[in-house]
Amino acid sequence: MADYIITLDDDQDASIGTPDYNIGVNYEIPSKSVQYQNLILDSIASQFDGTKTTFDLYVDGEPYTPVNAQGLIISINDVVLSPGVDYNVSGSQIIFTNPPAASSDFFGVALRTVADLTRTINFVLDNGSNDITSGVKGSLGLDVSGRIESWTLVSENEGSIVIDIKKDKYDTYPDSLTSIVGSEYPRLSTQKKNRDESLSTWTTDVVAGDILDFSVVSCTGIQKCSLFLRLIL
Repeated sequence: MADYIITLDDDQDASIGTPDYNIGVNYEIPSKSVQYQNLILDSIASQFDGTKTTFDLYVDGEPYTPVNAQGLIISINDVVLSPGVDYNVSGSQIIFTNPPAASSDFFGVALRTVADLTRTINFVLDNGSNDITSGVKGSLGLDVSGRIESWTLVSENEGSIVIDIKKDKYDTYPDSLTSIVGSEYPRLSTQKKNRDESLSTWTTDVVAGDILDFSVVSCTGIQKCSLFLRLIL
């Protein structure tokens, strides 16, 4: 379930005598998936001679390197062997404790977990038909730890905007807010979209419980834009 924070600022415009509402909305959408895919090892039964204990592992003719012995299910003559006891692995090789007898049957499965452990933090700025004003636009509390990998900024119309992001721990918020963007402010310069995947000057590590503050440094010609932070868990 996404968490939403909505702020509403009343900036009185004395020249026209009506309130100028500045609305900031931010929300967090997790995008996290895990897939399981098992691989069948190529048979090595033809190499069994009752003496040899070390064999190269292949999947579809390509060398395969398991993470550890527990990442394999190995069966000899329909008997499942115990990893770390009956066999171990070294690189892309399997090493049996006792050499398989000639003409023994072999069956092997490699257990794999392919995970995309990412989360996208979305921050939306919308000031209706007026240009977005400068100042703090909202805060977002993080419930996960990870590393910010990139930012993407998009707008419905061409214009310029500079956004700062500050971070603080919950215990010290807001007294110790510090900018994390270095010299690479998320920005548009007479653009509709922009992205930075290097973040060479950013403080990219975040910890569960951290609070991010989003503020606009300057803006011209943009009434609505969205900032996406890609977080690697």
